[in-house]
Amino acid sequence: AKAVALVLQAARPWHVDELGDPCSSACLAEMFLAYVAEQQPSRFSQWTSVLLEAMADAGAHLDDEDNDGAAGKLLQDLYKKRVLVIPEPQIELGSNVVAVLEEDGDWHPAVVEELLLDSSCRLIFLEYGKPQITPTSNIRAMEVVIDDDGAEDALSQRDGNCEMCGRYMPLTFHHLIPKDTHPTYLKKRLPTGIEGEPTRAFLNTYGTMICRQCHSYVHRIADNHTLAKEYNTVGKIMAHAMVQKWVEWASKQQVGKRHSK
Repeated sequence: AKAVALVLQAARPWHVDELGDPCSSACLAEMFLAYVAEQQPSRFSQWTSVLLEAMADAGAHLDDEDNDGAAGKLLQDLYKKRVLVIPEPQIELGSNVVAVLEEDGDWHPAVVEELLLDSSCRLIFLEYGKPQITPTSNIRAMEVVIDDDGAEDALSQRDGNCEMCGRYMPLTFHHLIPKDTHPTYLKKRLPTGIEGEPTRAFLNTYGTMICRQCHSYVHRIADNHTLAKEYNTVGKIMAHAMVQKWVEWASKQQVGKRHSK
């Protein structure tokens, strides 16, 4: 709890902790960990939701403009420092990871290009196009998104051409308005520019079929509320600079027979 409180304190430099303050870093840390023990989150997005719930119940916040994004960044910081142990997906060829870049000793997004036999991996840091052999101790796997918590129909999983990288692979359905944001729009108003009705049927079927690696990458660029507001079409997602670098790399990886659309 002390380590979590220290990270919370650093994330809120404007807040002065006082004795008995329910919004103090120590109280927030204890509340957050109690909620974690009760709810047992397993995915990174679930951990973020638990933190947001704890802060809301305490009347606290991290950022006036993007509280959800700030909560996600704080958890990533806790995760990278191993203050919190979140179950990691297995590192595989093509996995999206964060790893220590030799030049600055800091963590940066990367993709696994090759698994080596000496407990290391050959990575490519997409920000810089730089390859590097990195020990697995300096690599953290990012959360793999599976089926976006939804799309139970028969088309939710099938083989085909990914709408992002174009590779012929097993596909999953990505809700362009993520499912956990549906209550914000249901029977209300859809995000600006989206044509349709704010019905459950529309929200559940408005999406695209993409491979799991691209699906994971989409959920890396922003939290679900930002995805719903700002990256709610394939075109908007593909316009993101880091997505363009990812797609450029991924589209060159041969994973099986490639079919024309």
